[in-house]
Amino acid sequence: MNDIPVKVRAYSGYRAEERPMGFLLGDREYRVKEVLRSAHEERGGKRVRSFRVLTEEKEVYSLYYAEEEDQWYLETA
Repeated sequence: MNDIPVKVRAYSGYRAEERPMGFLLGDREYRVKEVLRSAHEERGGKRVRSFRVLTEEKEVYSLYYAEEEDQWYLETA
C-alpha cells in the first residue's frame, strides 16, 4: 500500500481511537463534519478500522486506523 500516514484527532469513548474528528494533511487541518461509513476489516492480514468521512470543506476522504501499528492512514486509491 502507498497510503499516507496522517495525524488524526480522534474521539475516544469506550474504545481508544473510536472515530476521527479531524486530521492533518501536510500543514492543513481538516475537521470531520460527518462519518459517512465505518467498518472493521482485514487488510493484508492486519485488522483495521476504516472510515469514509465528509469534512467541513465538503470533501470526502477515506481514513483507516491500523490497530496493531497504532497508526492512522489516508487511503490514496
